[in-house]
Amino acid sequence: MQSTDISNALDKAIEYLDNTEREEPHVKVKHDNPFALRMRMYKFMKAYAIQMKDNEVVDESKYKHLNVQAVADGVVITSSLEQEPLTIVNESGEEL
Repeated sequence: MQSTDISNALDKAIEYLDNTEREEPHVKVKHDNPFALRMRMYKFMKAYAIQMKDNEVVDESKYKHLNVQAVADGVVITSSLEQEPLTIVNESGEEL
Protein backbone atom coordinates (compact mmCIF):
# COMPACT_ATOMS: atom_id res chain seq x y z
CA MET A 1 0.00 0.00 0.00
CA GLN A 2 2.81 2.41 0.84
CA SER A 3 4.48 1.78 -2.55
CA THR A 4 1.28 2.96 -4.19
CA ASP A 5 1.31 6.13 -2.07
CA ILE A 6 4.94 6.80 -2.94
CA SER A 7 4.26 6.14 -6.62
CA ASN A 8 1.29 8.53 -6.60
CA ALA A 9 3.25 11.22 -4.75
CA LEU A 10 6.19 10.98 -7.16
CA ASP A 11 3.91 11.04 -10.20
CA LYS A 12 2.12 14.14 -8.89
CA ALA A 13 5.49 15.77 -8.16
CA ILE A 14 6.70 15.09 -11.71
CA GLU A 15 3.48 16.46 -13.19
CA TYR A 16 3.71 19.65 -11.11
CA LEU A 17 7.44 20.21 -11.61
CA ASP A 18 7.23 19.64 -15.37
CA ASN A 19 4.24 21.95 -15.88
CA THR A 20 4.80 24.85 -13.50
CA GLU A 21 6.14 28.23 -14.56
CA ARG A 22 7.28 29.22 -11.04
CA GLU A 23 10.82 30.11 -10.06
CA GLU A 24 12.51 27.30 -8.12
CA PRO A 25 9.53 24.92 -8.05
CA HIS A 26 9.34 22.25 -5.37
CA VAL A 27 6.87 19.90 -3.74
CA LYS A 28 6.81 19.10 -0.02
CA VAL A 29 5.53 15.84 1.43
CA LYS A 30 4.93 16.09 5.17
CA HIS A 31 5.94 13.10 7.27
CA ASP A 32 6.91 12.31 10.87
CA ASN A 33 10.13 10.56 9.82
CA PRO A 34 11.52 12.46 6.81
CA PHE A 35 14.75 10.46 6.53
CA ALA A 36 12.87 7.15 6.36
CA LEU A 37 10.47 8.52 3.74
CA ARG A 38 13.37 9.83 1.68
CA MET A 39 15.05 6.42 1.77
CA ARG A 40 11.80 4.64 0.82
CA MET A 41 11.36 7.02 -2.11
CA TYR A 42 14.88 6.39 -3.39
CA LYS A 43 14.39 2.64 -2.90
CA PHE A 44 11.15 2.81 -4.90
CA MET A 45 12.81 4.83 -7.70
CA LYS A 46 15.67 2.33 -7.94
CA ALA A 47 13.31 -0.67 -7.95
CA TYR A 48 11.17 0.99 -10.64
CA ALA A 49 14.19 1.55 -12.88
CA ILE A 50 15.31 -2.08 -12.46
CA GLN A 51 11.85 -3.54 -13.06
CA MET A 52 11.14 -1.40 -16.12
CA LYS A 53 14.57 -1.81 -17.71
CA ASP A 54 13.42 -4.33 -20.32
CA ASN A 55 9.95 -2.87 -20.82
CA GLU A 56 9.99 -0.91 -24.10
CA VAL A 57 6.63 0.75 -23.43
CA VAL A 58 7.66 2.36 -20.12
CA ASP A 59 10.38 4.97 -19.50
CA GLU A 60 12.68 3.38 -16.93
CA SER A 61 14.30 6.73 -16.11
CA LYS A 62 11.00 8.38 -15.22
CA TYR A 63 12.14 9.37 -11.71
CA LYS A 64 15.87 9.89 -12.32
CA HIS A 65 15.64 13.69 -12.50
CA LEU A 66 14.05 14.05 -9.06
CA ASN A 67 15.99 15.29 -6.04
CA VAL A 68 14.55 14.28 -2.67
CA GLN A 69 15.82 16.10 0.42
CA ALA A 70 14.79 15.45 4.02
CA VAL A 71 13.77 18.54 5.98
CA ALA A 72 12.45 18.96 9.52
CA ASP A 73 8.82 18.04 8.85
CA GLY A 74 8.94 16.02 5.63
CA VAL A 75 10.74 15.77 2.30
CA VAL A 76 11.16 18.35 -0.45
CA ILE A 77 11.15 17.12 -4.04
CA THR A 78 12.78 19.22 -6.75
CA SER A 79 13.82 18.56 -10.30
CA SER A 80 17.50 18.39 -11.18
CA LEU A 81 16.50 19.73 -14.60
CA GLU A 82 15.58 23.03 -12.92
CA GLN A 83 18.91 23.42 -11.13
CA GLU A 84 21.29 26.14 -12.24
CA PRO A 85 24.30 24.93 -14.21
CA LEU A 86 27.68 24.88 -12.54
CA THR A 87 29.82 27.95 -13.02
CA ILE A 88 33.47 27.15 -13.68
CA VAL A 89 36.10 29.82 -12.99
CA ASN A 90 39.86 29.76 -13.24
CA GLU A 91 42.35 30.94 -10.60
CA SER A 92 42.02 34.57 -11.67
CA GLY A 93 38.22 34.45 -11.32
CA GLU A 94 37.42 34.43 -15.03
CA GLU A 95 34.45 32.34 -16.02
CA LEU A 96 35.29 29.51 -18.40
